[in-house]
Parts: sequence; C-alpha cells; structure tokens
Amino acid sequence: MTPGAGVAVIALAVALSHGGVGSTAPDRQRYRIDVPRSRFIVNTTTSGVSSMFGHDHRIEVKSYEGAVTLLAGNVRNATLELTVSADGLRAVEEKHEDITAEIDSALHDHVLDVGAFPVITFSGRATAASRRDDGAFDVTLRGDLRLHGVRRRVTVPLRLAFKDDTMRASGKLSLRQTDYNIVPFSFAGGTVTVADRVTLSFDIVAYRDPAAPAPR
Repeated sequence: MTPGAGVAVIALAVALSHGGVGSTAPDRQRYRIDVPRSRFIVNTTTSGVSSMFGHDHRIEVKSYEGAVTLLAGNVRNATLELTVSADGLRAVEEKHEDITAEIDSALHDHVLDVGAFPVITFSGRATAASRRDDGAFDVTLRGDLRLHGVRRRVTVPLRLAFKDDTMRASGKLSLRQTDYNIVPFSFAGGTVTVADRVTLSFDIVAYRDPAAPAPR
C-alpha cells in the first residue's frame, strides 16, 4: 500500500501558503502543519476475485511534520519540506482488531519496509494558482516524492483557503504502488489483495509560526 504520503503528501505545501495571486511582499514567512487538526487518509480497494470477499481499507498518516516558506502574499512561490514517519501509518475503521493488526504488520514489514526506509519525504513548490469566486484558490503543487527508496516527480491539485493566520487545503492524489517498487500486499490468507492504485485524500490545516521566522 502506498502511503501516499504521503504523499503525502503530498499537497500539504500549498495548504500552508497564503496570500493573493500576483502580489508579493519583502518579508518571508513560515507556516507549520497543525497535525492534530489535519487529516491524511490513504484509501485502498481490493482487486480481482478477492474484491468479492474483501472491502476497501483506510490507512491514516499519523506521524509527520512539515513547514512552508514563502514571500508574504505570493502563493506561486511557496515551498514545502515534509517528512513522514513510515511506521506512523495505521489502518483505521476496521471492524476487527485482528484484521487491523494484520494490515498494520503487512504495511510496515512488507509494503513500506520501514526498517530499510524509515521516512517518506516530499519537497515541492506551488507552480500555479488561480483565484476562485469564493476567495479560495485552485493551486498546482509540483515536487519530488521519495518513497520506498524511489524518487518521483508528482503533481498535486488542491483547493486552498485561508483566514487570518490559518491556512487550509484539501484535495486528492492518485498513486500507483508499483511506481515505487512496492508489491501490492495481500492478507486474510491471501484471499484479499489490495489494488495497485491508491488514493490519498487530505484536509490540511496550518498556522503561521511567528516564533520561527524563515531564513533569508
């Protein structure tokens, strides 16, 4: 299962960026992800004959940190550095604890191989933004996702809104596990197999950190 981490992650970056399109300011600002108020979910589906017996699964990204740096008011030039702990992904909303434990074990030991690849990282920049009628922005984020020892360029579309010193971004990103040399895992005695493609959905909240000004 690909934690899109992250991918996660993913998308995160622009969620933290603030300001109007086309305007700039000389001061640099930093925004930090408010993890308790944010939500990253990796959604999987079962494939083949097993899909008749299995069900979709949700993996939550629970352990991560990140910050966005930008010139005040310039959404397009916002940059993100994000780090996710691979062992911080957990199955959620399963009906039975034994299934949850089996998914978590397969995820950490066989899918992500957290012993060899303990972190997932994303480094990206907002490349385009357009203002919506409701005052929010449609933003395109591009960057490098490093997952399971593989680095790939990804593009993340998202919706960005802001109020005062709080930023919020939401959206979805689809990834293929095999693009990162990950073999889709099976469980329940091999009767259920997770499909190659997974979807990362996110609702990210970030706050401006006045105690940590961005370096110039």
